[in-house]
Amino acid sequence: MKPGRSTGPERGGAWRLLTALSAISLSLSCATARPRAGDTRVPTDPPRGYRALFRGESESPDGKERFKVAVALLPPDRLRLEFFGPVGGPRLILASDGTTVRILRPADRAFDSAEATVSSMDRLLGLPLDGRQILALLKARPMCDPEVTEHQVMTKAAATFGRTLAWYEVTCPPDDIRYEARCEDRGGILRQATVREGISGAMILQVEYGDHEEGLGPRWPRRIRLRMERARATVTLSALEGPEAGDVPEEIFSPPVPEGFERRSLFVSLAAPGLLGSTAGKER
Repeated sequence: MKPGRSTGPERGGAWRLLTALSAISLSLSCATARPRAGDTRVPTDPPRGYRALFRGESESPDGKERFKVAVALLPPDRLRLEFFGPVGGPRLILASDGTTVRILRPADRAFDSAEATVSSMDRLLGLPLDGRQILALLKARPMCDPEVTEHQVMTKAAATFGRTLAWYEVTCPPDDIRYEARCEDRGGILRQATVREGISGAMILQVEYGDHEEGLGPRWPRRIRLRMERARATVTLSALEGPEAGDVPEEIFSPPVPEGFERRSLFVSLAAPGLLGSTAGKER
């Protein structure tokens, strides 16, 4: 077990979704196992989904908040986030199938839905990004396709005489946003990134990544620190479980509305733009 991982009550109800998905993955494991001699079945593709449980802390001029969020992602643009306060079940569930985003607030037995646009994601998460870009942000990947991602080696003299520091600057072609990142090796692990408005160049957010997974498979970061400029807020996510790859069922990104839930204008009734941290109680 790696330091910092929890196997006890820390998980709470937040890990229920991910545990259920793990069970599904286990039931499908025979499909991805190495074929035995004489077995004519065609192996399936490896799992594409991503699951993680993070402890979050948000600091802003309004105070400090703590929360947990269970994350399930499925490329290219499907995501599900379940926000929890310090105790109890989910306070808010956000699910997007890439076309529609639905939010459920169990305590109020309320729901709402809208088209999954940049503006709706901005209202809910405080991130003016589309689904693909949000997936890339959480998985520490460039926000553009690999074939158009540019890598340029950068150098500068080190403080120690005779030494030179070198790194790769990763950029995406100009678009609605300007994306820049830094990694130590070409195509390697991203350490930090910035996202700016495409026209004005104004800063949207800065991201730092750390505590990456070790061993085989995707080396996703287990610690993500986001500095959200417009809200003057800093959000730190530290993994309690995962991130891990697995088969994630598509239906969880289009959850049915539970019986007895009423539709309300949740997109305009949130206490403040941006959901990262806003579902937990403030520390005094």
